[in-house]
Amino acid sequence: MVDIAAPDLHAHIEADDASDIDSAFGTSIEDGSFTTSITSSVKNYTLKLTDQSHHIFRLILGGALYLSPIGNAPQSVLDLGTGTGIWAIEFADEHPETRVVGNDLSPIQPTWVPPNCTFFVDDFDKEWPYNTPFDLVHGRELEGSVGDFDRLFQQAYEHLKPGGYLEMQTMEIFFYSDDGTHEKAINCLEINRLAREASAKFGKDIHTVNTWTDRMEKAGFKNVKQVTRKLPISPWPKDPKMKELGRFQLANMLEALDSYTLSLFTRVLGWKKEEVQVLNAGARSELKDRSIHMYCKVHFVYGQKPESSRND
Repeated sequence: MVDIAAPDLHAHIEADDASDIDSAFGTSIEDGSFTTSITSSVKNYTLKLTDQSHHIFRLILGGALYLSPIGNAPQSVLDLGTGTGIWAIEFADEHPETRVVGNDLSPIQPTWVPPNCTFFVDDFDKEWPYNTPFDLVHGRELEGSVGDFDRLFQQAYEHLKPGGYLEMQTMEIFFYSDDGTHEKAINCLEINRLAREASAKFGKDIHTVNTWTDRMEKAGFKNVKQVTRKLPISPWPKDPKMKELGRFQLANMLEALDSYTLSLFTRVLGWKKEEVQVLNAGARSELKDRSIHMYCKVHFVYGQKPESSRND
């Protein structure tokens, strides 16, 4: 059983009343050196900053890569939208007997990979070309990249072996708090609102996760489960594990903010680049403010293709 480190939605995260000086890194989170120190820490885990989300997911899952009970000897696994390929590579390393396939529109994966890992340039939002069924289809951080989740889940169902699993993992970009302090983060909340508006207008909504359970069941999956956990946005929690997660997520958010907003707001909503930059600057200040106890929700949704399925 996977030991999930992050608390569920009913658990309260106690805030740290200490000063803004983060003694673990010897630097202030208001200081420009904060991201540098975080980056250095990530390098200690042999990860690039762009793979930081992957590291956060593994921290949340207690080091695991997935929750689906696929057994100890899966024969074939597909990683949708693999990005840098880090999930597929690490799965292949941990399961040398498994054929691991990763696909993405961008060929940014490394060339030195485990012999059982292969990458293809492919659009998972179109017809899948695979002839051999998989034991696990994995998709992470795909909100905003999928135009039709019903179709995606149906294709996953059709390309799984009977008894195989589809697992979707995602971090919401929306902010919450248990004490109402997130309401002080007016720039962050405005980004939430505008991102939802722009992505829906673009045709690839970034807030669909709460529909996934029903959509997967509609596609034919059984034993569908959704596990949701809180992820602190900065190192405001008192608990050391939560504080560590918050450190990494803050660096992740500071680094990713422009990629979430610049293209979407300028091309879809007609904003000027300078206007987006001003909004983002305000949001960055709020993200670093440890008196604002924000968190986002991290979702793991997985379901099983029945052993006796309709397309055997």
